[in-house]
Amino acid sequence: MELSDQANKPFFSGTIMQVIIKYRKHLFYIGIIAIIAAIVFSSPFFIKPMYKSTVILYPTASNSISKALLSDNRGNTKDILEFGEDEQTEQMLQVLNSNKIRDRIIDKYKLLDHYNIKEDSKYKMTSLFNQYEDNFTFRRTEYMAVKISVYDEDPQLAADMANDVGELVDSTINTMQKEIARKAFRIVEKEYLSLKREVEAKEDSLTILRELGVHDYESQSEMFNRQLAIEMAQGNNSGVKRLEQKLETLAKYGGPYVSIRDALEHDKKLLSELKAKYEEAKVDATENLPHKFVVSSAYKAERKSYPIRWLIVVITLFSALFLALLIFGLIEVFSDNLLIVSKKKRDEPGPLSAFIALLKSEKQVQIDTIEAKKALEVKVEETVVSNEKKEVENKETEIKQRDNFITQMENYFKSANLINVIDKWKIHLLVIVLIAALGAAIFSGPAFITPLFKSYAVAYPANVEPYSEESETEQMLQILNSQDIKDSIIQKFNLPKHYEIDTNYKYFKTVLLYEYNQNVSISKTPYESVQIEVLDKDPDTAALMVGAILDFYNRKVAYLHKSKYREVIDMYELQLDLKRNTLDSLKNLMIDLGTKHGIIQYESQSQEIMRGYLKTVYGNNSSQINNKEVERLFTSMQNYGGQLVEIVKMIENEAISYVNTKQDYELTWRFINSNLTYANVITSPFPADKKTYPVRWLVVVVVSLAAFILATLVIFIVESRKRRE
Repeated sequence: MELSDQANKPFFSGTIMQVIIKYRKHLFYIGIIAIIAAIVFSSPFFIKPMYKSTVILYPTASNSISKALLSDNRGNTKDILEFGEDEQTEQMLQVLNSNKIRDRIIDKYKLLDHYNIKEDSKYKMTSLFNQYEDNFTFRRTEYMAVKISVYDEDPQLAADMANDVGELVDSTINTMQKEIARKAFRIVEKEYLSLKREVEAKEDSLTILRELGVHDYESQSEMFNRQLAIEMAQGNNSGVKRLEQKLETLAKYGGPYVSIRDALEHDKKLLSELKAKYEEAKVDATENLPHKFVVSSAYKAERKSYPIRWLIVVITLFSALFLALLIFGLIEVFSDNLLIVSKKKRDEPGPLSAFIALLKSEKQVQIDTIEAKKALEVKVEETVVSNEKKEVENKETEIKQRDNFITQMENYFKSANLINVIDKWKIHLLVIVLIAALGAAIFSGPAFITPLFKSYAVAYPANVEPYSEESETEQMLQILNSQDIKDSIIQKFNLPKHYEIDTNYKYFKTVLLYEYNQNVSISKTPYESVQIEVLDKDPDTAALMVGAILDFYNRKVAYLHKSKYREVIDMYELQLDLKRNTLDSLKNLMIDLGTKHGIIQYESQSQEIMRGYLKTVYGNNSSQINNKEVERLFTSMQNYGGQLVEIVKMIENEAISYVNTKQDYELTWRFINSNLTYANVITSPFPADKKTYPVRWLVVVVVSLAAFILATLVIFIVESRKRRE
C-alpha cells in the first residue's frame, strides 16, 4: 500500500489495532474500573430509583354542553362522543402545562416537603418548579392522544398524581370556561328578561285597546261594514249611527292595534328564540361536561423506570474505552511510534512525518521546476523579448508564494508544535485563564450587572374574531405589541425612572422603547397560545407588569369593539327615529282616511259597498238601501281605497322593520354595557425567586475560553516572529 493512500485515511489501517494490542492491559483495567464505578454510582445509594406511571387521554371534540346537546343546529356541531383533533389536543397540552394544574398538585401532595426542598431556601420555588417539570411530562402520541407521565420515588404516589393530573383537566377547563359562560349567561339573561318585559307591555297595550273596543281589526272592520250595509239597507239610522261610532273608534285605534299586534307577534317569536339561547347559556354556566376520554389510567408500577443500570454500565464502559483509546492513540501519534505500512518498516516515520515528507517532496519538485526554467531563460535570453522575461518573473514570484504557503502549512500541521507551545507557555496561559475567570466572576456580579427576574403568563384569545386572514392568536399578538399598551405600561410603572433613563436625553424615547423591548417579550407557543415574558430587577414588578399587560389588552380590545358599537348605535338611533316618524305619519293618514272618508278596511268594505251599489243585498231588496251613503263610500273607495291598502301594507312592513332594527339596537347596547374579558389565562404570572439573567457560570466559561484562544493566538504570533528572526 502506498504512503499517499495511507495518508488519505483518517485512521490508518492497523493503527487502532496497534494501540489496542500495545495498551491491552491498560484498556482491560480501565474497562473493569468503569464497570465497577458504573455499578456503584448507579446504585440506590447514589441515584434514587424512580417509578413511572402513565395516563393516556383523548380530548373531546365538543366543549359546549348546549351546542352538543341542546342546539337545533346539529349539522354544525360536533358529537359529544367524538374524539378531538389537532386543535383540541394542543389546547389540552397547554392546559396540562399550566400553573393551574401544577399549583393544585403541589398543594395537594405537599411536593415542597416531598422533594426535600427547605422552606428557608432562597430559590425554593424555582427548585420546586424545576423538579416538577423534570418529573411530570406531557406529550402528544403518534395516535393524536395525550400521554401524561409522572416519575416519583413512591410508585403509588406516582400513580395517584398521574391520575389526579388527568382528572384536573376537566375541572381546570371547566373553571376557565365557566368564567366566560357566566358572563355570557348574565348578558343573555338581561336581554331575555328585557324582551319579556316588552312583550308583557305590548300585551297590556293590546288589552287596553281591546277595552276600547278593538279586538281584531280585520274581522271587526269586515263585520262592522257588513252590518252597516244591512242597517243602511233597512234604514235604521240609529243602528247606522252606532256602527259609525264603532267604526270611528276602530279607525282611531286600528292602526296602533295592527302595529302593536304585529310587533308583539314578532317579539314573541324572538322571545322564543332568545329563551332557547337563555336555556343554553344557563346550561353552559351551571353544568359541567367531561373534556377527555381516559384510554389508560395510571397504576402502581412494580419495577423502577430510572435509572437503567445495565444501560449506564454499557455506556460508561464504551465511553471510558473510547476516551482511553483516543488518548493512547494521540500519545502514539505525537511520538511517531505507530507503524504505517508494515511491520518490516519500523524505522519509517509516523503518519504525521510522512504527510510532512509528502509536502516536502512536492516542494522539491517545484524547486526543480524553477531551476529548469532559469536554465531555459539563460538559453533563450537573446531571443526572448522583455515581456516574456516579466512573465517568467511573475511565475517565479507565484511559485515563491506557494513555497511560503507550503512552509506555513507544514508548520501548522505539526500538532506537536501546538503542544510544545502550550507546554512552554502553560504558566502564562493558566494565569491568563484564571484572571479572565476571576474577572468574569467579578464583573458578572450584582455590583456590575443588575440581576433580572423573569415572570410570564400563557393565554388564549377569547371573544374575538379575526379582522382579515390572520388567526385569533396572531391578532392577539398584534394588539399586545401595540404602542398603546406599551405607553400604558410605561406610564403605570413609571419606567423612565425605573430604568433610570434621563428624560432630558436627546434620544430618551428611543432608549426607553429599546429597554422595554429588551425586557418584554411576547411570542406564540407551539400550542397556538400566547406567552408574555417580562424581565425586571424586581420580581414583584415583573409579575405585576405581566398582569398589567393582560389587563390593558382586555381594555384595548374592549375599546376597539365598543368604539365600533357606538358608531352602530348612532346609526340605529337615526334609523329608529326615522321609522318611528314614518309609522306616526302612516297612522295619522290611516286615521284621516277612517274619520274623514269612512274607509277603514279595504277588503270587507269594498265587498259590502259593491253589494249596496249593485243592489244585491238580501235578495235584491233595493228599496231599503241608503243609496246616498253607498254612493259616498263608493266614491271614497274609488279615490282612497288604493291609498288605504298601501298605507296598511306600509304600516305592517315598517312595524316589522322597526322591531328588527330595535332588536339590533338593543343587542348592540348589550355588548357596549357588557364587561367581557378577551383572554383565557392558562398560566398566571408569579414573582420568581431566582434570577434569570445573567447566568454567571456561563459567562465565566465563555470568557475563560475566549481568553485562552486569544492568548494562544498571540503566543503563536510571537513564536513565529522569533523563528523568523
